[in-house]
Amino acid sequence: MDQKEEKKRLRTRLLRLRETMDAETVRRWSRAVTETLVDLESFRRAGTVFFYLPFRNEVDTWDAIRFAWQAGKRVVVPKTDPKTKTMELYAIHPDTPLIEGAYGILEPPEEPGRCVIPAAVDLAVVPGVGFDEKGYRLGYGGGYYDRFFSGAGAGMIRVGVAYPFQMVETVFPEVHDQRMHVVITPERVWHCADVSDL
Repeated sequence: MDQKEEKKRLRTRLLRLRETMDAETVRRWSRAVTETLVDLESFRRAGTVFFYLPFRNEVDTWDAIRFAWQAGKRVVVPKTDPKTKTMELYAIHPDTPLIEGAYGILEPPEEPGRCVIPAAVDLAVVPGVGFDEKGYRLGYGGGYYDRFFSGAGAGMIRVGVAYPFQMVETVFPEVHDQRMHVVITPERVWHCADVSDL
């Protein structure tokens, strides 16, 4: 079996496991991840934080988003363009209306003045289907995050968040795959890449 096929099978297996999680387990594990995330030195120092909005049993980021607002941080979230397979970042506030965007994921409406340049972002909280201990990430296969982090988003600290079963021996990384600096699960933290490289 070639690497692409291995990757596809791993993605299918991990997504199935995630989809079978009950709401209480999602809540409990997400809370544990949030407690560790907001205590990270790099998170405490960050003025602008890029969060994803959770979808299909992903680690729930809403408690961390509320914490960031209360701490006076600027919160930005992605708005995707399926035609160009790119992401733009938009600032959101507690009263920002959210709409269902591409792939059924919530995102803010397009509003002039809310778009934030990636260079202004200090830290990104990144979803994944799976991660390995070197910080490589298995996504949904669209390449949005890899393209973003190899281009405009190259200067931000990348923190992957995951459930314990999403940490695997390898995600079969390819040359274009971008590593996380840190990966957090409910049980432990992996420091994968040196942030001084930024």
